[in-house]
Amino acid sequence: MSTSTQPKAKQTHGVDMAAHEEFLAYAEANPEAVQFELSAVGTDEGRVLHTRTQTQSYSLGGQEFDRVARGYTHHFGGHKEVEDAVGFVDPTDREEAIEVALAALTACINGSVSLSAVQAGVDIDEIETTVTVDFDPSVFLGIEEARNAEGTPVNMYGDLRVDIQVSGDDLDDDVLDHVREWVSRSPVYNLMTLGHEAPPQVSQKSDQAN
Repeated sequence: MSTSTQPKAKQTHGVDMAAHEEFLAYAEANPEAVQFELSAVGTDEGRVLHTRTQTQSYSLGGQEFDRVARGYTHHFGGHKEVEDAVGFVDPTDREEAIEVALAALTACINGSVSLSAVQAGVDIDEIETTVTVDFDPSVFLGIEEARNAEGTPVNMYGDLRVDIQVSGDDLDDDVLDHVREWVSRSPVYNLMTLGHEAPPQVSQKSDQAN
């Protein structure tokens, strides 16, 4: 049996640092190669609030990647108590879309902080992020108009409250300041807190049945 004399790659929290630094150099030199197009499709299930959502193939650097294993499916709906209160027949309990969006934000913040920490050589043992928001359903329920007198959309939410707890040795105030800054690197944080145009394109679905 032969043993390899090849030195082991330096790994930090599951990242091969040499390979990572090589990728960063490539991405900086070839920005067009690391551009994404991401999408998901939601199909109404014939009952108010109930939607089957599935992630789609994605494009990276102009190349499409489509694997059956990436077609993650979610069945969205409402809280059982809410469905019961608003008069739904046979109320159920499903993933609630707002809560899932908040969950996605916590994951993206954790990912951005952990990656930034690895790049900066900061050893963080654990990151726990909690995101909370107040929601007024009046517009959703049709009790209030979706736009105000000036024609701008009515804000249904209070401010997002983001609480991040980190643990590890030698985490001083400077590190905590860095963590606050690293949150801004989160793509989902960017999506949810900055303005992005999203005009809906509405068309009639063609009947493909023969």
